[in-house]
Amino acid sequence: MAIFVAVSFSCKKEPAKEEVQNVDEIVEAEQGTPVKYIYILNEGTWGNNEASLDRIELATGIFEHNVFGAQNGRDLGDIANDIQLYGSKMYIVVNNSNTLEVVEPESGRSIQQISEGINQPRYVVGAGAYVYVSSYSDLVYKIDTTTFSVVATCNVGRDPEMMAVVGEKLYVVNSGGLDNPNYDTTVSVVDLTTFQEVEKFAVGTNPTKLAKIDNERLLVICNGNYGNIPSSLVVLNTTTGATEKLPFTCTNLLINNGYAYCYDFDWSALTAVFYRLNLTTFAKESLVLNGSGDIACPYGIAINKGNGNIYVTDSRNFLSNGDIYCFSAAGAFRYKCECGVGPSKVVMW
Repeated sequence: MAIFVAVSFSCKKEPAKEEVQNVDEIVEAEQGTPVKYIYILNEGTWGNNEASLDRIELATGIFEHNVFGAQNGRDLGDIANDIQLYGSKMYIVVNNSNTLEVVEPESGRSIQQISEGINQPRYVVGAGAYVYVSSYSDLVYKIDTTTFSVVATCNVGRDPEMMAVVGEKLYVVNSGGLDNPNYDTTVSVVDLTTFQEVEKFAVGTNPTKLAKIDNERLLVICNGNYGNIPSSLVVLNTTTGATEKLPFTCTNLLINNGYAYCYDFDWSALTAVFYRLNLTTFAKESLVLNGSGDIACPYGIAINKGNGNIYVTDSRNFLSNGDIYCFSAAGAFRYKCECGVGPSKVVMW
């Protein structure tokens, strides 16, 4: 872990440490991992400027609410959409505030807030000396990780969302979500050398999420139209552009050690099914998380590669504070902690 000097603040505060949230259970559950902190990004509700960043210190079991606000003396902003660790920095996309926060992971302090030239950012991914940010301006921004400036933009499809890097190409799902019911159906292919869109692949209605299976294939979630076109899970071959539609529906997923860990949430019945896919055979396997029936609305999923623990965030009703649940690799319930409003993303440092 690289530690470096962050910008100092005249009104620095210490994070609020909550020592009442299952300290012993957390310490016991998180043994055998080199991870120091689990960071939870809380989206907040639209227009309330209440996005926040929580974290759990695994060695002590201490939970810190709103560590960003406490360390920086200001709010994170309105609608925190994505968080990624890349290199020695942590990048947080704040959609409605039109900002990208560059954060020091050790302290939670902001190194730089990037706002110039950025509009409606959605997701961030890193490659080489740059991070790339998708935007509802139908652009991807190329941002220098040293100067923290936007050095180029690339036009892609409508309302782009998640991205993945395969080789020297950037793959961007184009949702068309703001044009409901006229959704986009494509994945843009961007050459990272020329930073130009070189191709589009058709994958399905309203693609919003994707994950890299290997150096040739991506797994894409297409949300459908929330009506007569159901959601779908599609394998995209990045070499040929060929697609294979799998016979499963999926709301969110992550890929770990040859498997896709998935959940499918039924918004009408308000029920979730957890499962995993073998990425060699694409066979669907049951994923039993004991106690997951208490989760009102799963909103994020993560795995600690150090000890195999599985984390699921619960946004509840998107208005009150949510929770993060921890399960063992075998699916046993270990602990849960109350987070901020709309906990959606989890990263390990």
